[in-house]
Amino acid sequence: MRRLKLSYQITIIFLVAFIITSVLIGILITRRLDNVYEENVYDRLETFGKAIRLARDISTYEVSESIGFISYNSKDKSFQTSGNIAQFADDDAVKLLIGKAVGQTSYIKRYENTINNQIIYYSILNYQGFFGIQNHDVFVILTDESIKAQMVRTTTRQVVIACIIAFVLGYLVVILWITKLVNDTKKISGSLKNMGENHYETQVVTPRKDEIGELVASIEHMRKMIIDNEQSKQEVIQGVSHDLKTPIAIISSYIEALEDGMCTKKEAASIISIQCSRLETKVTQLLNLTRLGYIDVNDKTVGSTDMKKMVEEVVQLYSYQTDVKVNQNLANAQFFGDKESWMIALQNILDNAVRYAKTNITITLKKNMLAISNDGKPIEKDILPTIFSTYKKGADGQFGLGLSIVRRTTELFGYKVSAANTDDGVYFEISK
Repeated sequence: MRRLKLSYQITIIFLVAFIITSVLIGILITRRLDNVYEENVYDRLETFGKAIRLARDISTYEVSESIGFISYNSKDKSFQTSGNIAQFADDDAVKLLIGKAVGQTSYIKRYENTINNQIIYYSILNYQGFFGIQNHDVFVILTDESIKAQMVRTTTRQVVIACIIAFVLGYLVVILWITKLVNDTKKISGSLKNMGENHYETQVVTPRKDEIGELVASIEHMRKMIIDNEQSKQEVIQGVSHDLKTPIAIISSYIEALEDGMCTKKEAASIISIQCSRLETKVTQLLNLTRLGYIDVNDKTVGSTDMKKMVEEVVQLYSYQTDVKVNQNLANAQFFGDKESWMIALQNILDNAVRYAKTNITITLKKNMLAISNDGKPIEKDILPTIFSTYKKGADGQFGLGLSIVRRTTELFGYKVSAANTDDGVYFEISK
Protein backbone atom coordinates (compact mmCIF):
# COMPACT_ATOMS: atom_id res chain seq x y z
CA MET A 1 0.00 0.00 0.00
CA ARG A 2 1.42 3.32 -1.07
CA ARG A 3 1.93 5.88 1.65
CA LEU A 4 0.32 9.29 1.48
CA LYS A 5 2.45 12.14 0.23
CA LEU A 6 3.90 14.45 2.83
CA SER A 7 1.66 17.31 1.68
CA TYR A 8 -1.45 15.15 2.16
CA GLN A 9 -0.29 14.00 5.58
CA ILE A 10 0.28 17.59 6.75
CA THR A 11 -3.10 18.67 5.31
CA ILE A 12 -4.94 15.87 7.12
CA ILE A 13 -3.13 16.60 10.38
CA PHE A 14 -3.94 20.31 10.06
CA LEU A 15 -7.59 19.58 9.28
CA VAL A 16 -8.05 17.15 12.18
CA ALA A 17 -6.23 19.45 14.61
CA PHE A 18 -8.27 22.45 13.46
CA ILE A 19 -11.60 20.63 13.81
CA ILE A 20 -10.76 19.32 17.28
CA THR A 21 -9.50 22.73 18.39
CA SER A 22 -12.54 24.53 16.96
CA VAL A 23 -14.99 22.16 18.67
CA LEU A 24 -13.21 22.48 22.00
CA ILE A 25 -13.05 26.27 21.70
CA GLY A 26 -16.74 26.40 20.75
CA ILE A 27 -17.75 24.32 23.77
CA LEU A 28 -15.47 26.33 26.05
CA ILE A 29 -16.80 29.67 24.77
CA THR A 30 -20.41 28.55 25.12
CA ARG A 31 -19.89 27.40 28.68
CA ARG A 32 -17.84 30.41 29.65
CA LEU A 33 -20.49 32.75 28.20
CA ASP A 34 -23.39 31.01 29.95
CA ASN A 35 -23.31 33.49 32.84
CA VAL A 36 -23.00 36.37 30.39
CA TYR A 37 -26.07 35.15 28.53
CA GLU A 38 -28.07 35.00 31.74
CA GLU A 39 -26.84 38.44 32.76
CA ASN A 40 -28.03 39.83 29.43
CA VAL A 41 -31.40 38.11 29.83
CA TYR A 42 -31.96 39.69 33.24
CA ASP A 43 -30.76 43.09 31.98
CA ARG A 44 -33.31 42.88 29.19
CA LEU A 45 -36.07 41.92 31.60
CA GLU A 46 -35.24 44.75 33.98
CA THR A 47 -35.03 47.28 31.15
CA PHE A 48 -38.45 46.14 30.00
CA GLY A 49 -39.79 46.37 33.57
CA LYS A 50 -38.52 49.92 34.02
CA ALA A 51 -40.05 50.92 30.70
CA ILE A 52 -43.46 49.43 31.44
CA ARG A 53 -43.54 51.09 34.85
CA LEU A 54 -43.52 54.46 33.13
CA ALA A 55 -46.31 53.57 30.68
CA ARG A 56 -49.63 55.37 31.18
CA ASP A 57 -51.67 52.36 30.22
CA ILE A 58 -49.86 49.07 30.52
CA SER A 59 -52.76 47.20 28.96
CA THR A 60 -51.90 48.74 25.62
CA TYR A 61 -48.14 48.30 26.02
CA GLU A 62 -46.68 46.16 23.27
CA VAL A 63 -44.67 43.25 24.59
CA SER A 64 -42.29 40.84 22.93
CA GLU A 65 -43.40 37.26 22.32
CA SER A 66 -40.52 36.09 24.46
CA ILE A 67 -41.30 38.36 27.44
CA GLY A 68 -44.32 38.42 29.72
CA PHE A 69 -45.18 40.49 32.76
CA ILE A 70 -47.38 40.69 35.86
CA SER A 71 -48.16 44.11 37.38
CA TYR A 72 -49.60 44.34 40.90
CA ASN A 73 -51.32 47.25 42.63
CA SER A 74 -50.59 47.03 46.34
CA LYS A 75 -53.39 49.50 47.20
CA ASP A 76 -56.38 47.71 45.78
CA LYS A 77 -54.74 44.30 45.61
CA SER A 78 -55.38 44.02 41.87
CA PHE A 79 -53.06 42.80 39.13
CA GLN A 80 -52.75 42.70 35.36
CA THR A 81 -50.82 40.33 33.11
CA SER A 82 -49.60 40.41 29.56
CA GLY A 83 -51.63 38.49 27.01
CA ASN A 84 -48.90 35.86 26.65
CA ILE A 85 -48.55 35.12 30.37
CA ALA A 86 -49.88 31.58 29.91
CA GLN A 87 -46.75 30.87 27.86
CA PHE A 88 -44.73 31.23 31.04
CA ALA A 89 -47.02 30.55 34.04
CA ASP A 90 -50.55 29.28 34.78
CA ASP A 91 -52.95 31.00 37.20
CA ASP A 92 -51.62 29.23 40.28
CA ALA A 93 -48.07 30.10 39.37
CA VAL A 94 -49.10 33.74 38.78
CA LYS A 95 -50.53 33.95 42.30
CA LEU A 96 -47.40 32.43 43.78
CA LEU A 97 -45.23 34.88 41.87
CA ILE A 98 -47.33 37.82 43.10
CA GLY A 99 -47.00 36.59 46.68
CA LYS A 100 -43.22 36.32 46.28
CA ALA A 101 -43.09 39.79 44.68
CA VAL A 102 -45.10 41.46 47.45
CA GLY A 103 -42.96 39.83 50.10
CA GLN A 104 -39.69 40.89 48.45
CA THR A 105 -37.92 43.54 50.50
CA SER A 106 -35.26 44.50 47.97
CA TYR A 107 -35.81 46.83 45.07
CA ILE A 108 -34.81 44.38 42.29
CA LYS A 109 -34.11 40.68 42.54
CA ARG A 110 -33.48 38.00 39.97
CA TYR A 111 -34.83 34.45 39.99
CA GLU A 112 -34.63 31.21 38.03
CA ASN A 113 -37.23 28.49 38.57
CA THR A 114 -38.82 25.60 36.80
CA ILE A 115 -42.48 26.44 36.12
CA ASN A 116 -44.73 24.08 34.18
CA ASN A 117 -41.73 21.90 33.31
CA GLN A 118 -39.72 24.70 31.75
CA ILE A 119 -36.99 26.97 33.03
CA ILE A 120 -38.26 30.50 33.61
CA TYR A 121 -36.06 33.50 34.25
CA TYR A 122 -37.78 36.44 35.96
CA SER A 123 -36.98 39.66 37.74
CA ILE A 124 -39.15 41.23 40.42
CA LEU A 125 -39.20 45.04 40.64
CA ASN A 126 -40.80 46.19 43.89
CA TYR A 127 -41.45 49.94 44.02
CA GLN A 128 -43.73 49.98 47.08
CA GLY A 129 -43.17 53.07 49.21
CA PHE A 130 -41.31 54.97 46.48
CA PHE A 131 -44.15 56.69 44.74
CA GLY A 132 -47.54 56.79 46.42
CA ILE A 133 -49.22 58.07 43.28
CA GLN A 134 -48.43 54.92 41.31
CA ASN A 135 -51.30 52.54 40.61
CA HIS A 136 -49.03 49.60 39.91
CA ASP A 137 -45.95 49.37 42.05
CA VAL A 138 -44.88 45.72 41.79
CA PHE A 139 -43.76 44.07 38.53
CA VAL A 140 -42.74 40.54 37.65
CA ILE A 141 -41.03 40.32 34.23
CA LEU A 142 -40.71 36.78 32.87
CA THR A 143 -39.15 34.93 29.99
CA ASP A 144 -38.22 31.36 29.08
CA GLU A 145 -34.98 30.07 27.53
CA SER A 146 -35.79 31.42 24.07
CA ILE A 147 -33.85 34.69 24.54
CA LYS A 148 -30.83 32.83 25.88
CA ALA A 149 -31.10 30.27 23.07
CA GLN A 150 -31.15 33.09 20.53
CA MET A 151 -27.97 34.53 22.04
CA VAL A 152 -26.32 31.10 21.92
CA ARG A 153 -27.30 30.67 18.27
CA THR A 154 -25.95 34.11 17.40
CA THR A 155 -22.68 33.46 19.19
CA THR A 156 -22.37 30.00 17.64
CA ARG A 157 -22.98 31.40 14.17
CA GLN A 158 -20.31 34.06 14.71
CA VAL A 159 -17.86 31.48 16.05
CA VAL A 160 -18.50 29.21 13.06
CA ILE A 161 -17.97 32.08 10.63
CA ALA A 162 -14.78 33.09 12.43
CA CYS A 163 -13.57 29.46 12.35
CA ILE A 164 -14.27 29.17 8.63
CA ILE A 165 -12.36 32.38 7.93
CA ALA A 166 -9.51 31.24 10.19
CA PHE A 167 -9.48 27.84 8.49
CA VAL A 168 -9.32 29.32 4.99
CA LEU A 169 -6.55 31.78 5.90
CA GLY A 170 -4.69 29.15 7.94
CA TYR A 171 -4.97 26.58 5.17
CA LEU A 172 -3.62 29.05 2.62
CA VAL A 173 -0.62 29.66 4.87
CA VAL A 174 -0.17 25.89 5.35
CA ILE A 175 -0.42 25.29 1.58
CA LEU A 176 2.28 27.88 0.92
CA TRP A 177 4.45 26.37 3.64
CA ILE A 178 3.85 22.82 2.38
CA THR A 179 4.71 23.85 -1.17
CA LYS A 180 8.00 25.36 -0.07
CA LEU A 181 8.75 22.41 2.20
CA VAL A 182 8.06 19.87 -0.56
CA ASN A 183 10.12 21.83 -3.10
CA ASP A 184 13.06 22.07 -0.67
CA THR A 185 12.73 18.35 0.09
CA LYS A 186 12.73 17.49 -3.62
CA LYS A 187 15.87 19.57 -4.16
CA ILE A 188 17.59 17.82 -1.27
CA SER A 189 16.44 14.43 -2.59
CA GLY A 190 17.80 15.28 -6.04
CA SER A 191 21.14 16.32 -4.57
CA LEU A 192 21.35 13.07 -2.61
CA LYS A 193 20.59 11.06 -5.74
CA ASN A 194 23.29 12.90 -7.69
CA MET A 195 25.70 12.51 -4.80
CA GLY A 196 25.27 8.74 -4.91
CA GLU A 197 25.78 8.67 -8.67
CA ASN A 198 28.90 10.85 -8.91
CA HIS A 199 30.88 9.44 -5.98
CA TYR A 200 29.82 12.05 -3.40
CA GLU A 201 31.00 15.03 -5.45
CA THR A 202 27.62 16.84 -5.38
CA GLN A 203 27.23 19.23 -2.48
CA VAL A 204 24.00 19.07 -0.49
CA VAL A 205 22.96 22.59 0.50
CA THR A 206 19.76 24.39 1.49
CA PRO A 207 18.95 27.94 2.63
CA ARG A 208 16.74 26.60 5.43
CA LYS A 209 17.83 27.35 9.00
CA ASP A 210 15.44 24.95 10.75
CA GLU A 211 15.74 21.25 11.60
CA ILE A 212 15.77 20.36 7.89
CA GLY A 213 18.68 22.75 7.47
CA GLU A 214 20.45 21.03 10.36
CA LEU A 215 19.77 17.65 8.73
CA VAL A 216 21.21 18.87 5.42
CA ALA A 217 24.25 20.24 7.23
CA SER A 218 24.74 16.84 8.87
CA ILE A 219 24.43 15.11 5.49
CA GLU A 220 26.95 17.51 3.97
CA HIS A 221 29.30 16.87 6.88
CA MET A 222 28.85 13.13 6.36
CA ARG A 223 29.58 13.57 2.62
CA LYS A 224 32.83 15.35 3.39
CA MET A 225 33.78 12.68 5.91
CA ILE A 226 33.09 9.95 3.35
CA ILE A 227 35.33 11.74 0.83
CA ASP A 228 38.04 12.15 3.45
CA ASN A 229 37.72 8.47 4.41
CA GLU A 230 37.94 7.44 0.77
CA GLN A 231 41.05 9.56 0.33
CA SER A 232 42.50 8.06 3.52
CA LYS A 233 41.78 4.58 2.21
CA GLN A 234 43.48 5.40 -1.06
CA GLU A 235 46.48 6.73 0.85
CA VAL A 236 46.55 3.57 2.94
CA ILE A 237 46.32 1.35 -0.13
CA GLN A 238 49.05 3.29 -1.92
CA GLY A 239 51.25 3.41 1.17
CA VAL A 240 50.78 -0.25 1.99
CA SER A 241 51.35 -1.23 -1.63
CA HIS A 242 54.58 0.70 -1.65
CA ASP A 243 55.70 -0.64 1.75
CA LEU A 244 54.94 -4.23 0.76
CA LYS A 245 56.36 -3.89 -2.72
CA THR A 246 59.81 -2.76 -1.57
CA PRO A 247 60.68 -5.70 0.74
CA ILE A 248 59.15 -8.17 -1.70
CA ALA A 249 61.29 -6.74 -4.51
CA ILE A 250 64.41 -6.97 -2.33
CA ILE A 251 63.59 -10.55 -1.35
CA SER A 252 63.07 -11.45 -5.03
CA SER A 253 66.32 -9.82 -6.08
CA TYR A 254 68.36 -11.70 -3.45
CA ILE A 255 66.72 -14.99 -4.38
CA GLU A 256 67.79 -14.38 -7.99
CA ALA A 257 71.27 -13.34 -6.85
CA LEU A 258 71.52 -16.49 -4.75
CA GLU A 259 70.47 -18.64 -7.71
CA ASP A 260 73.05 -16.91 -9.91
CA GLY A 261 75.75 -17.36 -7.27
CA MET A 262 76.22 -13.61 -6.86
CA CYS A 263 75.88 -13.71 -3.04
CA THR A 264 76.34 -16.18 -0.25
CA LYS A 265 73.50 -18.01 1.44
CA LYS A 266 74.29 -16.31 4.73
CA GLU A 267 74.13 -12.86 3.18
CA ALA A 268 70.89 -13.66 1.34
CA ALA A 269 69.32 -15.20 4.46
CA SER A 270 70.18 -12.13 6.54
CA ILE A 271 68.66 -9.69 4.06
CA ILE A 272 65.57 -11.85 3.47
CA SER A 273 65.05 -12.17 7.25
CA ILE A 274 65.16 -8.38 7.66
CA GLN A 275 62.69 -7.82 4.85
CA CYS A 276 60.35 -10.52 6.16
CA SER A 277 60.42 -8.74 9.50
CA ARG A 278 59.42 -5.53 7.76
CA LEU A 279 56.59 -7.35 5.99
CA GLU A 280 55.43 -8.88 9.27
CA THR A 281 55.39 -5.45 10.93
CA LYS A 282 53.30 -3.88 8.16
CA VAL A 283 50.83 -6.77 8.04
CA THR A 284 50.49 -6.67 11.83
CA GLN A 285 49.78 -2.93 11.72
CA LEU A 286 47.14 -3.45 9.05
CA LEU A 287 45.48 -6.16 11.11
CA ASN A 288 45.55 -3.94 14.21
CA LEU A 289 44.02 -1.03 12.30
CA THR A 290 41.29 -3.28 10.91
CA ARG A 291 40.68 -4.83 14.33
CA LEU A 292 39.85 -1.42 15.85
CA GLY A 293 36.92 -1.10 13.47
CA TYR A 294 35.30 -4.19 14.98
CA ILE A 295 35.61 -3.29 18.65
CA ASP A 296 32.22 -2.53 20.23
CA VAL A 297 32.78 -0.05 23.06
CA ASN A 298 29.29 -0.88 24.36
CA ASP A 299 30.30 -4.49 24.86
CA LYS A 300 30.41 -5.18 28.60
CA THR A 301 33.48 -7.38 28.12
CA VAL A 302 35.64 -4.41 27.03
CA GLY A 303 36.11 -3.27 30.64
CA SER A 304 39.16 -1.25 31.69
CA THR A 305 42.94 -1.67 31.76
CA ASP A 306 45.43 -1.33 34.62
CA MET A 307 47.71 1.11 32.80
CA LYS A 308 50.57 1.03 35.30
CA LYS A 309 50.97 -2.72 34.98
CA MET A 310 50.57 -2.59 31.22
CA VAL A 311 53.20 0.18 30.81
CA GLU A 312 55.67 -1.78 32.91
CA GLU A 313 55.14 -4.86 30.73
CA VAL A 314 55.67 -2.92 27.50
CA VAL A 315 58.79 -1.14 28.78
CA GLN A 316 60.25 -4.53 29.78
CA LEU A 317 59.93 -5.66 26.17
CA TYR A 318 62.01 -2.69 24.98
CA SER A 319 64.75 -3.14 27.56
CA TYR A 320 66.52 -5.63 25.28
CA GLN A 321 65.88 -3.71 22.05
CA THR A 322 67.47 -0.34 22.72
CA ASP A 323 70.17 1.37 24.78
CA VAL A 324 67.93 4.41 25.30
CA LYS A 325 67.08 4.89 28.98
CA VAL A 326 63.34 4.71 29.74
CA ASN A 327 62.37 6.73 32.81
CA GLN A 328 59.08 5.81 34.46
CA ASN A 329 56.93 8.03 36.65
CA LEU A 330 53.84 5.89 37.09
CA ALA A 331 50.80 6.27 39.32
CA ASN A 332 47.95 3.79 39.57
CA ALA A 333 45.45 4.49 36.82
CA GLN A 334 42.64 2.68 35.04
CA PHE A 335 41.85 3.49 31.38
CA PHE A 336 38.64 2.41 29.69
CA GLY A 337 39.33 -0.10 26.93
CA ASP A 338 40.88 -3.51 26.51
CA LYS A 339 44.52 -4.16 27.40
CA GLU A 340 45.58 -5.41 23.98
CA SER A 341 44.45 -2.21 22.22
CA TRP A 342 46.21 0.04 24.73
CA MET A 343 49.35 -2.09 24.56
CA ILE A 344 49.46 -1.81 20.76
CA ALA A 345 48.94 1.96 20.97
CA LEU A 346 51.75 2.41 23.50
CA GLN A 347 54.10 0.20 21.48
CA ASN A 348 53.50 2.34 18.39
CA ILE A 349 54.35 5.53 20.28
CA LEU A 350 57.44 3.91 21.81
CA ASP A 351 58.54 2.63 18.40
CA ASN A 352 58.75 6.23 17.22
CA ALA A 353 60.32 7.40 20.48
CA VAL A 354 63.01 4.69 20.31
CA ARG A 355 63.67 5.51 16.67
CA TYR A 356 64.32 9.20 17.27
CA ALA A 357 65.42 9.48 20.94
CA LYS A 358 69.07 10.27 21.68
CA THR A 359 69.47 9.08 25.25
CA ASN A 360 66.21 9.30 27.21
CA ILE A 361 62.53 8.46 27.05
CA THR A 362 60.23 9.48 29.91
CA ILE A 363 56.83 7.91 30.55
CA THR A 364 54.45 9.67 32.98
CA LEU A 365 51.16 8.11 34.08
CA LYS A 366 48.43 9.84 36.08
CA LYS A 367 44.67 9.54 36.32
CA ASN A 368 43.27 9.82 32.77
CA MET A 369 46.69 10.92 31.41
CA LEU A 370 49.60 9.09 29.83
CA ALA A 371 52.58 11.09 28.51
CA ILE A 372 55.64 9.87 26.57
CA SER A 373 58.48 12.28 25.85
CA ASN A 374 61.89 11.80 24.27
CA ASP A 375 64.99 13.93 23.69
CA GLY A 376 65.03 13.44 19.94
CA LYS A 377 64.96 16.20 17.38
CA PRO A 378 61.70 18.16 16.90
CA ILE A 379 59.05 17.12 14.42
CA GLU A 380 58.83 19.32 11.31
CA LYS A 381 56.25 22.10 11.79
CA ASP A 382 54.41 21.25 8.57
CA ILE A 383 54.16 17.58 9.62
CA LEU A 384 53.12 18.12 13.26
CA PRO A 385 49.40 18.93 12.61
CA THR A 386 48.93 15.73 10.58
CA ILE A 387 51.26 13.40 12.44
CA PHE A 388 48.42 11.07 13.47
CA SER A 389 46.95 10.86 9.97
CA THR A 390 47.49 7.75 7.94
CA TYR A 391 50.72 7.65 5.96
CA LYS A 392 52.05 11.11 6.66
CA LYS A 393 55.80 11.02 6.24
CA GLY A 394 58.50 13.15 7.78
CA ALA A 395 61.88 13.96 6.32
CA ASP A 396 63.68 11.20 8.23
CA GLY A 397 61.03 8.57 8.55
CA GLN A 398 57.47 7.46 8.25
CA PHE A 399 54.77 8.01 10.84
CA GLY A 400 52.17 6.15 8.75
CA LEU A 401 50.06 3.44 10.26
CA GLY A 402 51.64 3.35 13.70
CA LEU A 403 50.46 6.74 15.00
CA SER A 404 47.21 6.40 13.05
CA ILE A 405 46.51 3.29 15.16
CA VAL A 406 47.22 5.36 18.29
CA ARG A 407 44.70 8.01 17.23
CA ARG A 408 42.03 5.44 16.33
CA THR A 409 42.50 3.67 19.67
CA THR A 410 42.24 6.82 21.79
CA GLU A 411 39.19 8.09 19.92
CA LEU A 412 37.49 4.71 20.17
CA PHE A 413 37.72 4.68 23.97
CA GLY A 414 36.86 8.35 24.47
CA TYR A 415 40.37 9.78 24.85
CA LYS A 416 42.40 12.18 22.75
CA VAL A 417 46.06 12.14 21.69
CA SER A 418 48.32 15.07 20.90
CA ALA A 419 51.94 15.71 20.01
CA ALA A 420 54.09 18.77 20.58
CA ASN A 421 57.69 19.86 20.27
CA THR A 422 59.47 20.84 23.51
CA ASP A 423 62.73 22.59 24.24
CA ASP A 424 64.53 19.27 24.56
CA GLY A 425 62.57 16.93 22.31
CA VAL A 426 59.07 15.68 21.46
CA TYR A 427 56.10 15.14 23.78
CA PHE A 428 53.09 12.80 23.23
CA GLU A 429 50.06 12.87 25.53
CA ILE A 430 46.96 10.69 25.80
CA SER A 431 44.30 12.25 28.00
CA LYS A 432 40.60 12.44 28.65
